[in-house]
Amino acid sequence: MTNPQRILVVDDDPDLLDYCKVVLERAGYQVLVADSAATGLALAKEGRPDLVLLDVMMEESDSGFQLAQVLTREQPDLPVILLSAIADASDQIFDAGLLGVRDMVNKPISPEGLLAKVARWVRKPAGD
Repeated sequence: MTNPQRILVVDDDPDLLDYCKVVLERAGYQVLVADSAATGLALAKEGRPDLVLLDVMMEESDSGFQLAQVLTREQPDLPVILLSAIADASDQIFDAGLLGVRDMVNKPISPEGLLAKVARWVRKPAGD
């Protein structure tokens, strides 16, 4: 049996963490959650995720951007997708490519939209 792909979700909103966990686990992914940039960095190093969903604004307004820069520098093959209520505005201000992230997504995101974004950057587990 193939191991499921591991997704790390980093967001300070417990409701969003629960939402992502439920949607992704039902789709067959293993989900790690972190409620801060520091915890997210530790889990990214220890948990060896296949993809990171990362909130832009957490404990500090730029925590997500800072973590994205660290992750993409230290693990350049790790796809990082930024989640933000201001993704459209952020995309105009910041070039996602310059940050090293693969994509920026507006919150809220539908279950179908979330799964489509994840599937775009990581292969779905075999058998599903």
